[in-house]
Amino acid sequence: HTQKESKHTPRPRTMSAFAFASKCVNPLALLRAHTSMGASSSRNVSRRTSAARPVTTAASGHDVGKSDTAMPVAADPEIEVFKAHQANAQKLSFADECRTLVELGRYGVISTFSREHGGEYPSGSIVGFAADTAGRPIFAMSSMSGHTGDLKANGRCSLTVTAPGFKGAADARVTIMGTVEPIPAGDATTAARDLYLAKHPDAFWVDFGDFSWHRMDNILGARLIGGFARAGGVNGEVYTAGVADPVAGFSPPIASHMNADHEDTLLAMVGHYVGLTVQKASIASLDALGMNLQVTRGEDSFNMRLPFETPATDRKAIKNVLVAMTKTANKAAKAAAAGKDGEAGDEEAAAGDGEAKEEAGEETKEAV
Repeated sequence: HTQKESKHTPRPRTMSAFAFASKCVNPLALLRAHTSMGASSSRNVSRRTSAARPVTTAASGHDVGKSDTAMPVAADPEIEVFKAHQANAQKLSFADECRTLVELGRYGVISTFSREHGGEYPSGSIVGFAADTAGRPIFAMSSMSGHTGDLKANGRCSLTVTAPGFKGAADARVTIMGTVEPIPAGDATTAARDLYLAKHPDAFWVDFGDFSWHRMDNILGARLIGGFARAGGVNGEVYTAGVADPVAGFSPPIASHMNADHEDTLLAMVGHYVGLTVQKASIASLDALGMNLQVTRGEDSFNMRLPFETPATDRKAIKNVLVAMTKTANKAAKAAAAGKDGEAGDEEAAAGDGEAKEEAGEETKEAV
């Protein structure tokens, strides 16, 4: 049968590590769908999904795991190694990652129950905030703002915070839910003001008469979209017990330097530690346990996790671990290159010996 060619939907430029691995190693569904065309009865091709894998008993979500992809018909060996590596790559817990995003954040979207529609529909507003040591957002709110009136009528709300440099769905974000209430005047408001101004040093307007201090208390939980086939949530108790990462704030300057001057080093690290050959690599973010990279392999761009050899708890430690990993990766790359050169030399030598033997044989024949 002849069929009209159909236009394919353009492939997204960036995908998760899970989506990339699934795309590369699962041609089975495509094969079955093709061979079943024109059959008298259609056959459903089912895709196996994995159960949600919680981080703790009070946290639930989805993370890349060994059972997340179907068995391939013919798997690329590098992709198989990549899948295994990513399934076990060390990363922050859900609670710690939620706390880290809130700690790094300066602005977010607060969703309140709008008074304009009977308090039954949410309304979003962009607000500045600063988190205290318990991960509770603190706000300086004007009595003239709509969301301030909404909160006075109903303090239940949510705050969505995105990762620094957020560009789209492939980047991390967190939503926390709780109740925002005014902070009683006194030492608490003084501490709130100091904390807020440390994050927003130019916010001179917080001392205007129509502004007052508020804080999200009674946090019910947090919902995380990690951006790397990683999503889930934690309850309020687990969120509060989490710890903000000590080095995530250094991501921008370190990533900028490495991406601009040391992409060859990142390529070598991916090849050595992950076992995957890629043409481009850049750091999206990092934390005490490792780096989140965006890489390009052939026509596909996707994200991956590259853990550190040892945890890095301060900026100097990050430099030390990157230097050590660079040396290890470069040494391995040189050894592999030397091995290939040696094999090529052996092949050339063998070919030369063969030619010499043929020439000697011809000379012997002529002599005879």
